Amino acid sequence: MLSITPNILKYNTIAQKYSKSFAGSDISDLISNGNKALNENKFQEALNYYKQANTKAPDDKSVYRKMAKAYFGLKDYASAEQNFNIFLESNPNDSECLIELGETQRLAGYYQKALANFEKAYSLDNTNDLAHRKILETKNNQLSIYNPALAKIQKQEYAEKNLKEALNMTVKYMGSEYMKGLNDVTICFGPTASMGGTSNIAQWEHYKNAITVSDAYTYAAPQVIAAYLSHESVHAHDKDAYTSVREEQDAYEVAAKFWMKNSNGVKDPEMDYAADLYKQSAQSLSARVKEIYELRDPSIAQTSPNHPPTKSFIFNKPKKQAASQSIKQYDIIA
Repeated sequence: MLSITPNILKYNTIAQKYSKSFAGSDISDLISNGNKALNENKFQEALNYYKQANTKAPDDKSVYRKMAKAYFGLKDYASAEQNFNIFLESNPNDSECLIELGETQRLAGYYQKALANFEKAYSLDNTNDLAHRKILETKNNQLSIYNPALAKIQKQEYAEKNLKEALNMTVKYMGSEYMKGLNDVTICFGPTASMGGTSNIAQWEHYKNAITVSDAYTYAAPQVIAAYLSHESVHAHDKDAYTSVREEQDAYEVAAKFWMKNSNGVKDPEMDYAADLYKQSAQSLSARVKEIYELRDPSIAQTSPNHPPTKSFIFNKPKKQAASQSIKQYDIIA
């Protein structure tokens, strides 16, 4: 993501172009287009749409929050903070926005201000795991200012304890026989790859024989981490570097079922969404997974060697015979 500072002239030119083209646009269209751009991580484009909507409807506070999200994506944290605060003036108990504001302040290095907002969000809903993990992370950030060595040790100790507890939950749910096949797999917290500008929460790396959970989840509740481990264990169990729509659907269904059984009242936006879709129907979750992964990779295969297992799938067929069954090799499967 680019900072807007070195490109003011460029962005001003873009803004003028959009300003002319938006002149006759309806507010709902502007917001819809802005949302689409934001979802595609086209933050400057989204901001241009939202600014036009704001000009047409300056009293609509929800637009300020949308502008804040676009500024956040551009890493213009000062402008993001300003717009989040305008939204919160009339929505002071919106816990989701309080967390967004807190994260803006945390990334800008204003840890005390961030902590106050995370704690307020958690006081409004003590089942909100995102708020809770951000409190712990911010406290560790504060400690790192005056004692970085101790902060590192404490984070590592917490990570090891948390991952062990999460892994025990995963083994219990998936079954010891199933998990025996993963005895040689390394499971750890660490940096994860980015897809479409968004870092993976967890991923299977075949050539490293490792499941990596984003270190942004170090302080997440163990059941949150375990839900993602159950998902990635489906990929790891294949012992191959291939995925497919069917494999992703299987993995998400496993994670959603785990979450419904083991969340114990804890709320997590991603897992709550997957579980809600599954509660509607298994088909609803599968359809959404198919949509997401085909957007990420239009060439993704519908099935892979073990999803579903079938004797008719002959792996490594000669090229002339394999055209209709071609599958793509992935370094990382999320």
